[in-house]
Amino acid sequence: MAECWYVDSSVVLRVVREGSPAARAWFDGALAAGDSLVASRLMAVEVVRVLRNNGLSLTTALDVIGRFVLTSLDDALADEAMAIKARLGGADSLHVASALRLGVGHVVIVTHDAQMAQGASALGLAVIDPVTDDPYHACVVPGSATGVDAGQARR
Repeated sequence: MAECWYVDSSVVLRVVREGSPAARAWFDGALAAGDSLVASRLMAVEVVRVLRNNGLSLTTALDVIGRFVLTSLDDALADEAMAIKARLGGADSLHVASALRLGVGHVVIVTHDAQMAQGASALGLAVIDPVTDDPYHACVVPGSATGVDAGQARR
């Protein structure tokens, strides 16, 4: 059964820049399984801006971004993001609001951002961090001692 994954830029950047073989393996596995990859257009903006600001090629990024269904940013989404009570930054609140539109129980948030993971989990969303090979920062998902392996989220 195919999963619906809402993926934020913290994971996509590691896939695009080859900064995490574990994240790339998760991404390739999701594609091979025919899973739905969803993100806000905000993810595309964040990824492209990081690459442009660092003088890096957009070729791989545009290919990866092209694999996603991108949800729109609009005034209603901004209002929904502002109404979230969980502790989240501005961009993270837009990502979480976008995922909430897909429905709790129908989507899994994929992030390497600890604050976003905690806020999304507090709102009832399932969360995974496929970046299991980052020696400097482990995203500890609430309810787990060490973070969640991407394979654990497959149903």
